[in-house]
Amino acid sequence: MLFCAAPDDEVFVDLFRRVLAGTLDAASRKVADRVGAEARARGDVAFHRDSMLGDRSWWRVARTPDGEVVGFGLPSRNHAFPVVGHLGVLPEHRGRGYADEILAEITRILVSETGPERVRADTDLTNAPMAAAFEPVGYRGNGRRLVLSAH
Repeated sequence: MLFCAAPDDEVFVDLFRRVLAGTLDAASRKVADRVGAEARARGDVAFHRDSMLGDRSWWRVARTPDGEVVGFGLPSRNHAFPVVGHLGVLPEHRGRGYADEILAEITRILVSETGPERVRADTDLTNAPMAAAFEPVGYRGNGRRLVLSAH
C-alpha cells in the first residue's frame, strides 16, 4: 500500500462522500440521510481541518501499488490525545484488509509526529469490521460511550 499527502481538500471531500455508501458508522449515515452526502462530506473535512488540533499535512490517501485509490486516513489530535481522526475504505475495496494497513499508517504518523504515550480511537459498536481492525495494531478497548440526542 502506498500513502500520499493530498493538499487539495476537494480530494478528501470526494473520498468522505464516497465512503458514505454502505457505511456502518451510524452517526455519519444519519447526518448524510438528513443533509445529503455532499454536505456531510464537506462538513467532515471542515471539522477535521478547522476544529481538530492535528496537522493537516498528516492526512493521507491510500493507494494500491498500481495507483488505485482504496481509501484514506486522517491522523489527528483532540484537546488531550493524538487520535485516529477518520479512516475510510471505498465501498468497492472493503473486506480486503485495507483498513488494517490504513490504521497502521495513521498510527505510525501519530507516533512519529507526536511521540505519544497512547493514541486513541473510537468506532460504533455496530461497526464490527472497524472494531476488529484495532486489536492487531495494538489498540485495546478501554471504554464505551452512549451518544444520546434530542430532536
